[in-house]
This record gives sequence, structure tokens and C-alpha cells, in this order.
Amino acid sequence: MVSIEWLKKTELFKTLEESQLHTLLSYAYVESFSEGHTIFNQGNKADSLYVLIEGGVDLTVKAQEKNDFMTSKVEKEGAVFGTASLMEPYQYNVTATSLKPSKVLILPANLLIRAMGKDPKMGMEIMKKLATIYFNRLNHLRSGISDLLKKFKLKMP
Repeated sequence: MVSIEWLKKTELFKTLEESQLHTLLSYAYVESFSEGHTIFNQGNKADSLYVLIEGGVDLTVKAQEKNDFMTSKVEKEGAVFGTASLMEPYQYNVTATSLKPSKVLILPANLLIRAMGKDPKMGMEIMKKLATIYFNRLNHLRSGISDLLKKFKLKMP
């Protein structure tokens, strides 16, 4: 079972107080997924937030007007995904598929959002951390695109 100590090490919840972590754990449950299992689909209602316990998850974005795909991987213990469940329009913007047998902590979004409303300090901490996570992921994506463009330019005559 997931403990308070483990939750303190996760990227989204590490700044929360112990009482707040207890609240979150009271809503959470753990689920295991086999390799290749689709956890959720892009475009579906985002009703849960996920924290990776073990394994790996591929996050795939399919462009609406084309068949182009972009993927990223979640493989670090304590990494969060399904964060669209905390932001309007509450619709997943990626498809999450387990890369290998994986175990995740699942937090129902409606309960998490309600807890954040009852405890605005907790809500602010979670949203601040979520913004930081998004900013870091965006910078990582930009770096990857920049590296790709540099390689492409080097190969052009």
C-alpha cells in the first residue's frame, strides 16, 4: 500500500502537510495495468489523476486534423499524469498506455477538487506545483524540438 512517506516524495504532493496527504490517501486507490493496456484515451472525460508507483506509461497525442503523433514517457516513480482532470474542460489531452506492467495510484478528480476547495491552502500548493510541472515539461519539449531542428538543419545541403 502507498504510505504518507511515499506520497511526500511525489512531484505533485511533496509540499503538502501530512494531514493534507492523509486526506488525499483516503480517496486514493492503487491499480495495476498490464503492458499495452490503455489507461485512458485522448478526448475522454478526465475523471482521475494518476501517480506512477512502478512501471512506465506512454503519453501519446494525436493531432485532430492529421494522423501525426507525439509521445512522451512517464517512467519516474512519483510522476503524475492525467493532470487534465484538475483543469477545465476536464478532458484528457493525451492517451495513456502502459509500456510495461505498471502500478499507479489513482485519485478521483471530483474528490480531489472538492478537497482542494475545502482546503484552499492545499489547493494553491497543488496548483502551484502543477504549474511548475507543466513549465518543466514544456521546457523539456522545447529543448527536444530545438535539438531535432538543429540535426535537421545539419543534414540539409
